[in-house]
Amino acid sequence: MPLKCPKCSRDVPDNSVYCPYCGHGIQPSARTAQVSTGATLLIVAAVAALIIFIQSVRALTQIYGWYPVAVAEVWIEYDQALAVLSLVGFLSGLIAGLLSLARREFRLTIASASACTFSGAGAWILSMIIPSASMFTSFLYYFLPMFSTALIATVLIYPRKAEFRQ
Repeated sequence: MPLKCPKCSRDVPDNSVYCPYCGHGIQPSARTAQVSTGATLLIVAAVAALIIFIQSVRALTQIYGWYPVAVAEVWIEYDQALAVLSLVGFLSGLIAGLLSLARREFRLTIASASACTFSGAGAWILSMIIPSASMFTSFLYYFLPMFSTALIATVLIYPRKAEFRQ
């Protein structure tokens, strides 16, 4: 006897994890690879943000030794902003990744994943407006590891609310 979806009341196959018609979770305890992949990508984004944070703090502590004062005054604002954005990315990515692996607190997971995504986007945009910025470097160091991984993870996790315990 086929199961009925509690949301749309259509018949679904017995082994269904999600309703093929409306996407509602039939078996909330079932785990898909999408959430695990999303969690892994969020942790990758968090590690990338941590590396950028460490480099930004290092640059902030040594900037006046590297550049003349006039140049350092311009660069220090960018490094401060990158440090803040990367710290937010690290913390929110780590929280979202760990919550996703545990399948707990869907709203907090999505909020943290979104914060990680937005901080990665901010760092990427900032990296493109830094004086003498290279588009290739910006793409390689900010877009790929911090922004795109967090965005893909958020998109993978968002439709899988039924897998999370509230």
